Amino acid sequence: MIRYFCLLILLILVLGGCSGSDEPKEKFTAEDMGIVRLDNGQKVYYGMNRAEAEEVLGKGQEHARGVFDYDSGIAVFYRDDAVVAIRMEEESKGHYQTTRGAEIGMQIDEIKQRYGEQYEPSQSDDILDYFYDYKKGKFLEKNAPETEEEARNIFIFSSMFHDGYADTLLFLDSYYASSGK
Repeated sequence: MIRYFCLLILLILVLGGCSGSDEPKEKFTAEDMGIVRLDNGQKVYYGMNRAEAEEVLGKGQEHARGVFDYDSGIAVFYRDDAVVAIRMEEESKGHYQTTRGAEIGMQIDEIKQRYGEQYEPSQSDDILDYFYDYKKGKFLEKNAPETEEEARNIFIFSSMFHDGYADTLLFLDSYYASSGK
C-alpha cells in the first residue's frame, strides 16, 4: 500500500512539474521568420545573406537604401547584406506563403492557428502582432527593448488585414522597426 502511495505522489509531482510552466509551447526561429516559394519550396528567412535570398527571389530592384522589391509582391530589407525584414503583399498570393503556411487572403483565425495565441492585443481587428525574444526564448507582451542589442534580439511578425483578410504579412526585427536600419 505504501508503495502505491509513493508512486501516486511521484506521479503527481511529475505531472505537476509539466503543467505549471510559463514557457511558451511555440518558439520562433530565424527560419520561422521567412517565406517559401510555392512552386519549388525554396525559402528566404531572417539572417540569410542577400546572395542566397536572390537565388530564390531573383534580382531585386532597390527603391530605398537597403530595400529591394522583387517579383510577386515581395520586398526584402537588408542590413549588412543580411535579411532583416520581409514584406509580403497582395501580389504574393499563390506564389509565396510564410514558412508556417500563412498567406495573403487568410482570415485572422487562420493566422492565429499557425502562429498561436500569444500576440499583442490590438485596439482594432486589422492588425495582429507577435513579439518574440529569441535570446530569452519567449514571447513578449509588448515590443519595448531598452537597448539596440535587445531590439536586434526581438523578432516581430505582423499581419495587417483589410475587410477581415490579410493583405500584408511582415517579418522584421525590432531594431529595424524602430530605426529603419
